[in-house]
Amino acid sequence: MKNILLGLSFLALSATVSHAGQTETPFTILVGEPSWIPETQLIAKAMDHENALRVMPIVGAGGLRAIEDLEQFSVVNAAIITADSAAYVRAQDLGAGENQKLTYITSIKPLPILLVTRRNIGNVTALAGKRIATGPAESASFATGELLLGAMEVPFLRVPLAQEKAIEALAQGKADAALVLGTPQNLDRLSASNFHLLSLVLPQQLAETYQPAKLSAKDAPGLITASQALDTVSTALILAVNDQGASPDQHKTLKAFEDELFKQLASSDVTPLHDDVAGWTREANAASLLKSLPLSATITPTGATP
Repeated sequence: MKNILLGLSFLALSATVSHAGQTETPFTILVGEPSWIPETQLIAKAMDHENALRVMPIVGAGGLRAIEDLEQFSVVNAAIITADSAAYVRAQDLGAGENQKLTYITSIKPLPILLVTRRNIGNVTALAGKRIATGPAESASFATGELLLGAMEVPFLRVPLAQEKAIEALAQGKADAALVLGTPQNLDRLSASNFHLLSLVLPQQLAETYQPAKLSAKDAPGLITASQALDTVSTALILAVNDQGASPDQHKTLKAFEDELFKQLASSDVTPLHDDVAGWTREANAASLLKSLPLSATITPTGATP
């Protein structure tokens, strides 16, 4: 599936380098997890200096912590988080209150969930009582593990390591399984002779939180053959905002960012731009911009003529 990063990568190559003397408004994007820094940098590079904006990524302390920061700190204009993190926050009553409602601008890309185990573990039920690396308590993968494995009624011992560190723990025998979001860079550290991926079936009670998905060889190089398709579930990586109680200047800045983003990504090929995200409401101006997009539009660098 194509995602908005494909369009932004092209636009970033044509970004203007110097804008000396121009008065610009800062727009901060909090990135919840280290794994998503490249996506955030790409958005920032493509958007920086456009529409009088100075787009600045901020590295956060975890996907769940990013939701808290977005709710509480006005200096954070937007955050890159997973869609299911908010479902966990609601389930645990961890939000700042009923009047603090986050919305999203766009889905960035789907994130398939990979549950990697040792070969002698044949199914999810066999993980009961085993050590599973789902991440530290402030991480997005921790929320995913709590939601999915909780719905499957699988009690397990939590190993507080996420993504690449979770894979390393599995490889070193410090965990019996690793639950990761997307494809960690070191997944090829695991050999198919000793490790495999478990199939995940979407629990009915989480049908409004996750989507059914298929894993292919590109999702798990070495662990899935070219002819295989493994069932799993996926969440979405989204660009979220909190415009509740925002000042007029903050609303103006958010609108300027969204106007430029949708102008640059006005293409029917950029499918996640049009995707609805289960459990989330699109921010009002973003929803209006989406309706006005010409479906036949093409992505063009700023200043270029189609």
